[in-house]
Amino acid sequence: MTACRRGRHPAARVRTAESGAAKENGVGRVSQSQGRPLRLSHGDIVRWRAQLLVTGTCHVWMGAVGSDGYGRIAIRNPEDGARTLTPHQVGARLGYGPIPAGATVLHDCEVRLCCRAAPGHLWVGTQGENMRQAVARGRAVGPRPGRVDVRGKAGASRAIQAALRDATGRSPAALAAVLAAVIADGDPLRDLHPLFDLPAHPDRVSVPAVVAFPGAGAPAGVLVRAGRRGPVESFPLFGG
Repeated sequence: MTACRRGRHPAARVRTAESGAAKENGVGRVSQSQGRPLRLSHGDIVRWRAQLLVTGTCHVWMGAVGSDGYGRIAIRNPEDGARTLTPHQVGARLGYGPIPAGATVLHDCEVRLCCRAAPGHLWVGTQGENMRQAVARGRAVGPRPGRVDVRGKAGASRAIQAALRDATGRSPAALAAVLAAVIADGDPLRDLHPLFDLPAHPDRVSVPAVVAFPGAGAPAGVLVRAGRRGPVESFPLFGG
């Protein structure tokens, strides 16, 4: 009895070891939606499209926003029950086909509300690629956040929605300009001026104002490691 109280039961240790081996082999790896089947009805797609605002760059979700800054949409049907998804998952599904279990939908445009399945916006990759992208773009620096919006994740998304709702010009080009401006407003370095230009380096690239704030227009570059974005090795984009 004493041994059982001080440590885990032998059976528990066996289950933990089996679970670890399964994870290493990719068994049981599921997406953030828990890998459960989900079918989108025509009504779901209509509701999703009704909440999109098409700008000259991003297709911005104008509906509910979660604390992580991503949008939220509720999907309900008799077969699969009630589920809450991010609207960019729906965009990726409609643009690229079924999302493989374990895959992650990434934003190249760095706009969490963007639902546009197109180059420069949404793409399907792995969580490892997601983390490497965050480091390369300055959003993650070691254990601490890097160059992130001063309004916070949800605050930045709500500011984008408010600015687009209040925009007087409603053409895609005018809305894209409003989007770029409101993104630049959240840049933590927007009021700082560089003292020196950064020298070129053979294994690095100079990225103006960091991709995370495309409208910032800062005159100097930030050095980041040049990286390669290869194909998704573990998860095919389309089933075959």
